[in-house]
Amino acid sequence: MGNERMTGVAPDRREGEQASWPAGDGDPSIRRIGARDAGFGALDEERSFGAPPRETAQVSAPAHVAFRRTEGAHQAWARAAGRDLTITQLTPGPCRGSGLSANLNDLGFEAANFDGDLRVRGVMADKSFSIVAMLDQTGAVNQWGHRAAVGDLMALPPNGEMEARFQGRTSYAVVTASWGLFMQRAETFEWLAEPRFWTETAVYSPPAPMRAACLRAIEGGAGMIRAVGDRLPPSVIAFLRQEMLDAVLVALAEIRDDSGRRQGVLNAARIIRRSEDFLEGGAGRALVQVDDLCRALSISRRTLYRAFHEVLDISPKAYLRLKAMSAARAAMLDAAARPTTVTQVALEHGFWELGRFAGAYRAMFDEAPSETLRRANVTRGRDRRS
Repeated sequence: MGNERMTGVAPDRREGEQASWPAGDGDPSIRRIGARDAGFGALDEERSFGAPPRETAQVSAPAHVAFRRTEGAHQAWARAAGRDLTITQLTPGPCRGSGLSANLNDLGFEAANFDGDLRVRGVMADKSFSIVAMLDQTGAVNQWGHRAAVGDLMALPPNGEMEARFQGRTSYAVVTASWGLFMQRAETFEWLAEPRFWTETAVYSPPAPMRAACLRAIEGGAGMIRAVGDRLPPSVIAFLRQEMLDAVLVALAEIRDDSGRRQGVLNAARIIRRSEDFLEGGAGRALVQVDDLCRALSISRRTLYRAFHEVLDISPKAYLRLKAMSAARAAMLDAAARPTTVTQVALEHGFWELGRFAGAYRAMFDEAPSETLRRANVTRGRDRRS
């Protein structure tokens, strides 16, 4: 699959703005996905856009579509209610991409792509069940230390934790709905009715045919949303809602056994997770040293270094610095809500030499810290005027 089939954004659109493309119009560099090449041609006639949904509930709310450009690691995953992700950039360079988000009545849908080497950990949704589909990737993707492939599905129950590393160009989609809605639709699939499936985080690999069908349906839905935007008629919203649910559930049902790869299996991944828990647990991120981690985890320096190199390809010392750098960037980007200065942020995150901090920051994120802060302040001024 080429990246031209992935999510696009409207020209000059800022995050959160509503779609206003004419149907079939938009960025000429983005290939539109019609019903035939998106995979909809394989659907039965009775499941065409004009057919009523199988469920009796009527969908009449607008789609609420938003497009965004990814201009940094902090935007690789959209902000959403109940989502709490910590993102650490592991290698230098800009993180660029695009994405869209849509509310299809009681179903949330997100599709996006980005470039970069990112460690992502946290809760995808605190009150909803999420299924993350890997649409395309040029590098490695690891979830809980397990290698994930294109077409794999990550099942994340409410408060379920994503713990992954994304390398290279990554395209993904997220289908989010209430636990009850997923359970209701899953009743027709034999092994998906097992409570364990809906209460544990896991990565599943559907058989090749169902994997391909699932990707076609998701990409086709993203193409339709991208082309029409907020002007999706109620019948199409109902169809897309049904199609997204069916796509992931049918693919999962074809696995036919409890073969999911789960959190906590690999020792190296557990060590990384425990290290991050210690850093986030009030230990004072800026003051923690490698020896502090060894003592807190009751492991040797050799074991700690081996785990970090196995999972993240860097030393614990380098990770501490990169995590602090990403946290400093997040703090400056949050200046729209909490005013601050570059000096204050640098000192709070353990960077005592401001000149070296500015140079390392520019090398990592392709902009000076003052530029990041200036952009955040511009956003704050615009929000005040609106």
